Amino acid sequence: MAFKFVCLGHNGIPRWEENRPNRFWTSEAREASYLFDLPSPRKGKEDNDELEVLWGNNWLVEIDPLEFPGAIFHAFNWKFADVQRKATTIAKLGFDAVQLSPAQRSVQGDQWWTRYQPVKYEDIDGLGSEQDLRNCCKACENAGLLVFGDLVFNHMQVVASCEEWRKAQQDDGLMEILQRRLSQKLGPTFNRDDFQWPWYPLEGDDWDGEQRMEGWGCGEWSELKGGAPKVVSVHNAHVAKLKSCGVSGFRFDAAKHMRPEHIANYVDKADVYAYGEVLSIDPKMQREYTEGVSLTTGEQFPTTDFLLAVWLRKFVEVGPAAVDFEHHEWVKHLREIEMKRPSDLPQRAGTVEQGRMSAPILARNSIRFARNHDTVCNDVPFYGLTNWSQASAQVAAAWLLATHDGSVLLLADDVKKSRMIKEALAYRKALRKFIESLSQEQRQTIRTEVRVKEAEDGGRPLTICIAVRVDAGGPDGAEINGGALLGFCVLNPHPTGCVEFTGSVSLQQEGALDRTIATGEQKVVLHGDGTLHEPLKLAPYEGAFFLAGL
Repeated sequence: MAFKFVCLGHNGIPRWEENRPNRFWTSEAREASYLFDLPSPRKGKEDNDELEVLWGNNWLVEIDPLEFPGAIFHAFNWKFADVQRKATTIAKLGFDAVQLSPAQRSVQGDQWWTRYQPVKYEDIDGLGSEQDLRNCCKACENAGLLVFGDLVFNHMQVVASCEEWRKAQQDDGLMEILQRRLSQKLGPTFNRDDFQWPWYPLEGDDWDGEQRMEGWGCGEWSELKGGAPKVVSVHNAHVAKLKSCGVSGFRFDAAKHMRPEHIANYVDKADVYAYGEVLSIDPKMQREYTEGVSLTTGEQFPTTDFLLAVWLRKFVEVGPAAVDFEHHEWVKHLREIEMKRPSDLPQRAGTVEQGRMSAPILARNSIRFARNHDTVCNDVPFYGLTNWSQASAQVAAAWLLATHDGSVLLLADDVKKSRMIKEALAYRKALRKFIESLSQEQRQTIRTEVRVKEAEDGGRPLTICIAVRVDAGGPDGAEINGGALLGFCVLNPHPTGCVEFTGSVSLQQEGALDRTIATGEQKVVLHGDGTLHEPLKLAPYEGAFFLAGL
């Protein structure tokens, strides 16, 4: 009988023996053993020095990591009944919250974007009834999960194409027809007077320009008159209905097309956790919302960290040199490329050669992701995030989950397909549970240290070590220079090459005795100088996670 092996890596990715001739099983052989020819581990640079990646600048506002959800399960386009059935499983994976798709009545259709074209805010329809939503929220509450609703308050159903609206600017008769259609389709709640006039097509530079809050997206989104009393009243009633069903937080869709003061009013009225989808890599634009809106608990308003996602993809897939630029110069270059303009890469900053660079973190409580529904479902470039494969993106997702800060948003399909993400979720949940036992003063000293070993052949990093530390004593009570180690993770971002991890400066605990740290079936002995007693072997796209505690 001819056959080939299929091996499941530690990350659950199957690998066939595609390039090998068939093996043959004979009738006489009841048992057999095989020695696989594994490739030699990739090697690091000769100097073996680590690159330090600063995880956040000093100007970032420190926030208690337990004040925001650690991991959010995006049940994108899931029926409420499906979330209800899976609530316990989702919680056991390590999630703190579930994000639903928009609940209001929307245009009908199987396309994912139909949920983002509201027809009537008074009705809960499309993913289930109002009672289905109540049942869903109750099941999540029983499982210890928060439920986040998705609010589409910037615009409503598309009633005409951009070209039709453009022609109507010179044809009063056509304009009357289109405005009447708007009132008919979205009435009786709204009529033509509840939308933004004059019509202005939001295209090209205006997407991130000064007109981004005035125009109609793609020239066709039916742009509501933001801040108008009637519009605000209908929206607040929708929020109240969702809260009455058990929804405990909100995402504001297309937030960058809404004025910060309007979002602030909604947030104050809702009086729950909320964050905004600010689809931009420009930190200046993001700060309009993080500084212009605040949660009622006092923390700054979280927004989506798109630049960090772009940075991580380049770092993981191309190498540290691919993001070795002044961040503002790199942002300018990325925006030029997005607009299909010729643009040269900015001058290298030289930080890689100096052994220290910084990650462009937006805020300590930002919403972080590797892939989200926009980058997966859309054909828009999104600064290079489109077409990021799940296999590669899982490394970046695991990196985000291994840190102490931020809320990590994960698509349901990505969680299902990645064993490494599941392990990272369990690690993050265990780490946050341990953080609960620390004093308020200790929590303020928690930090993430990232050290990267570069490969001999350049390109993708050899290993990425992410350690979480806190200013506290060691197991014997003695003070430790640099803080005590709470936990760490090691990632191999290469798709085919295996590696050996021997230790990191980020794991040093001067004067500490050897420690045996075990997680599941994995066990390492860590010396005080940050080295391991025996190398940790990692297969391609594999990660290892260890909770050390104090």
